[in-house]
Amino acid sequence: MHLDELIEEIGSFGKFQILMMFMVMSPKLAIGYNMMLMSYGAYVTDWWCVDDVNSNFSRNNMTYKYCSAGNSTCSRVYDGYTRTVATEWDLVCERKWITPIITSIQMAGVLVGAIIAGQSADTFGRKKTFYFTLLLHSIFTIAIIFVSSWQAFTVMRCLIGITIGSYLVVSMFPVEFLGYKWRPALIVIPFWATGVCILALVTWLLHDWVYVHIIAGVWTMIFLLGWFIVPESLRWLAVTGRVEQAEHIIERVAMMNGRTKPAKTREMILKLSEEEEERTKRGQKYSYINLYKGWKLARHTITLQIVWWSLSASYYGIAFGVDKFSGNFYLNLFLMNVLEFPFVVPVLCALNRLGRRSVAAAMFAGGSLSCVGVIIVQNTVSGDHKGTVITVLALMIKIFAGEAWASIIAITNESYPTVIRNLGYGAASTAARVGGIVAPFVFASTDNEMIPFIIVIILLAISGVLTRFYLPETLGLALEDILPGYDDKGEKLLDEIPNDPKVSDTFKLNESSIDMQ
Repeated sequence: MHLDELIEEIGSFGKFQILMMFMVMSPKLAIGYNMMLMSYGAYVTDWWCVDDVNSNFSRNNMTYKYCSAGNSTCSRVYDGYTRTVATEWDLVCERKWITPIITSIQMAGVLVGAIIAGQSADTFGRKKTFYFTLLLHSIFTIAIIFVSSWQAFTVMRCLIGITIGSYLVVSMFPVEFLGYKWRPALIVIPFWATGVCILALVTWLLHDWVYVHIIAGVWTMIFLLGWFIVPESLRWLAVTGRVEQAEHIIERVAMMNGRTKPAKTREMILKLSEEEEERTKRGQKYSYINLYKGWKLARHTITLQIVWWSLSASYYGIAFGVDKFSGNFYLNLFLMNVLEFPFVVPVLCALNRLGRRSVAAAMFAGGSLSCVGVIIVQNTVSGDHKGTVITVLALMIKIFAGEAWASIIAITNESYPTVIRNLGYGAASTAARVGGIVAPFVFASTDNEMIPFIIVIILLAISGVLTRFYLPETLGLALEDILPGYDDKGEKLLDEIPNDPKVSDTFKLNESSIDMQ
């Protein structure tokens, strides 16, 4: 039983869906801003080493960015105009290892949040999990300004990371109201990139990590008003037996989109609810274990996790390493994200014409070739233009990786049924956060400029191969709602595929793409 027929009849992309997308995805502006805030936090401004023996502040006794060694000692004096986490707690020289550790611990928090949200959203509902996440995100982001040590700051960034990871998983539930042509729009519209562009502007204007956090916390608080507008997921209500609520939401969607509620609404919701209720009586409870039951489903889940891990390590490795590139830090951070905007419409069209898998594979190839370009430039070009060319190619790597990720997100959402969709997305996102933990060290762990890009080439190439040959094409497929399976006698628990040729073809394709048993 599928609800896509109902969604199409009441409007799969009307006023309701546009409002829903805006209310749920707008907080991603603040989430992206806060996730990448450590790009600014790790930024080291100008500083000087002042001789402790003759510690007056004349230029003769100050050495620019000199790390004392041996018996020599000096005190570090920072440019007072810019206040970052690195300058606040003197995280340079022998303490430079601390900033990537802070970022990695933040990403560990994102991992924990992804695990929690995947289970919570499928158990307690998308809406409750979503708004509780936003509330905690706002509280933690404002509370962090009161810390007095880098250790306490690290703990707070971990808590913020948990809320970010939770948001990234549960925020995809508007896809359950959209038709297949419009599902990629939820992913490719650059809410995230816009948020990071705003971060670049705010840090350039304010130059203080405290004010930068306050803005993120207050900003998130505003989005809590969406609780009074955004409904619970129609599909989640249906599969959890909340028939009256699901029917009410159908009426609401139909009214906003100028459509009439289909006469078969209650019948379809009841049938789906009864099928899932029968499973519940048989003791069926959903957890992450369900993602690995059966070889084909396990292979699918593991493949997605490898790809997400590789993407995260590559994408965030470049993003958190922005301070290593030549040119102005703030401009580089801005360009790294604003350049995604021209790709929105072409990628959306390509996803609906060429397919999710083909676009992802092409983006992986583009990112790998850009990495090769960096290595060639490093070994063949000299002079003032070398740094600029490498920076441009690094920006392209991040853009390709970002667009590949959009395609993979679409595949992930479209290849799991409603009862385990957030679990599947949560598992993939968890793998990505493991990659995110590694990412801050991609550029920080070595002074050899080629090694980070060689690592990224390998990761993107592996992801491209796995995507092309081991992931299903989900373009045009109806979203499944319940998990196909068999009872103890070997009898299929699902009804036969509908006779309507259009629906039948779609659903047959969906079943053939990935056998959930």
